[in-house]
Amino acid sequence: MRIAIFEDETYRNFFPLTLTRPVYELFVGTSSIREKIIKNIAKLGEVIFFCRSYLCDILKERLPSSCINDFSTTDDDILLVNGLLVANESLNDVLQKLSKAGTVVLQKGRVVAARIGREFLELPEIQTTMTSAENVTETILKFATEKLHVENFRLLEYPWELIELNPELITAELREIKDKELRGRIEPSVTVYGSKESIFIAENALLEAGTVLDARYGPIYIGENTYVQSPTRISGPAYIGRNCIIYGGQIREGCSIGNVCRIGGEVEKSIFHGCSNKRHYGFIGHSYIGEWVNLGAGTTNSDLKNTYGTIKMDIGGQLRDTGSMFVGIFVGDHAKTAIGTHIFSGKKIGVSSHLYGIVPEDVPSFTAYARTLGVKPTEIYLESAIETARRMMHRRNVQLSRAYEDMLKRVFELTEQERSRANVVKGKFSI
Repeated sequence: MRIAIFEDETYRNFFPLTLTRPVYELFVGTSSIREKIIKNIAKLGEVIFFCRSYLCDILKERLPSSCINDFSTTDDDILLVNGLLVANESLNDVLQKLSKAGTVVLQKGRVVAARIGREFLELPEIQTTMTSAENVTETILKFATEKLHVENFRLLEYPWELIELNPELITAELREIKDKELRGRIEPSVTVYGSKESIFIAENALLEAGTVLDARYGPIYIGENTYVQSPTRISGPAYIGRNCIIYGGQIREGCSIGNVCRIGGEVEKSIFHGCSNKRHYGFIGHSYIGEWVNLGAGTTNSDLKNTYGTIKMDIGGQLRDTGSMFVGIFVGDHAKTAIGTHIFSGKKIGVSSHLYGIVPEDVPSFTAYARTLGVKPTEIYLESAIETARRMMHRRNVQLSRAYEDMLKRVFELTEQERSRANVVKGKFSI
């Protein structure tokens, strides 16, 4: 049997993060949502993926041995699993209960999972739906013969839920580590608060004398070949991937830092995708930072209102109350900030945008923003954005592929109306 992980219409709620990746490639806890799903369903059969068509080629580069947007017929039914489902062991139990084709599992009107006949994928309507992520719920329900309603699955709907879940997921996932060699590999010159059994240090990770690890409130993981400079303090729960450098920073509780990141200053309850830089002083809190982002020295975001009220965010043109007092920023891939940039709470920063000064509003993709310095928001030339991406990726020995370049071009097209609504002007940008 094949298991197909798909995107539903909710992918739009996670812009700009999901402009450049399928929803299931979002990173939370210690891995992507995709990896969590596969971990819980791999024994049920081969896993394939559906995504928006313009993301297909870059996903194939990331997952070269996987079937992506493959509609070839199979000899058995197909299990569909929503790509925004933060899976645990209960998913496997539910999928095994889907004993006949036409059964759909719903939570608050959204499809969690479904079992459909093998002829399902041969229909043009289905193929269009699965490669556009539009009208997915409506289309699947057309073929439903039985509906099962559930309540307790973690089916993500809004981006701030990633930040809320992160500390809990780090803790739960690090508890599953079985490799005893990773536990307690700590030099005497490193100060430890809490149990050393809650600290996991991978091979060739280096922690300088004077580093402080505080595992009293959650576990800590430091990945292979990661270098932690003194006087860094890391408070759990915290996950730091491989090949990172921590420059004497304060990594407070609830942080996940992806591979090949450079982090300094203060970071709290935030997620960094891989290959992003926050090298210098400044505060990033309750935030989600995409890949290939560079935050200049002094870049700081607010994550708390002066009134201590809940923070609202613009989602698809509607103001949504997050229900949380603490919400930071959500930064798309390849965004850059100048030194001393300050960003208000609950703001979204688009793909390949450049920020200067104080930023009190959402910034569209491919926009140079310096309104508080007296300059109108200006569209960044596509060729310039691609060349900047190529240069940064080259610094990490990554070649910008044709597929990746084509994806950036498509994102530029898709976000044109967003820039128009924000009155972003065209022309040469200068301060």
